[in-house]
Amino acid sequence: MTDLIDSPADLDDWFERPVVSRMPPRRPVEPAAPLSATVRYPLGRVADVEDAPVRAAPVPKPRREPRAWIRSRAVAGLLGVFLGGLGLHRIYLGYYRRGLIMLAIFVVGGLFTLGLATLAVCVVGFSEGLLYLTVRRGRFARDARGRPLRD
Repeated sequence: MTDLIDSPADLDDWFERPVVSRMPPRRPVEPAAPLSATVRYPLGRVADVEDAPVRAAPVPKPRREPRAWIRSRAVAGLLGVFLGGLGLHRIYLGYYRRGLIMLAIFVVGGLFTLGLATLAVCVVGFSEGLLYLTVRRGRFARDARGRPLRD
């Protein structure tokens, strides 16, 4: 039996690929242009610092801060007592995510649990409403931004 390749040395020549051992040539880096070539000066005499007229500093306008909407403890408490299951007291105080979760549990959870989830959320809302009406310190005395509730 004869092969086309007679020895292992011929096998190396057969599968050998050319090796590129040097980097491709780069363009030479151009030196930076002098500053005088990029900056244009006005014609004629340039005013000196002493020649410049003195200008008064502009008076800044006073900043008007937006008025904070102070939320009422009574409104939050009554919303919690009467509509606590819907989470409206939470939404009123700025806890939007918690209020919408309570609303979703009230509607969707009530359908799947035959009203048990709705009953549980109503009890939680009612108790939170009572806490907003009675507690003067702590978590139930502040809104979502940490401002105290108005009496």
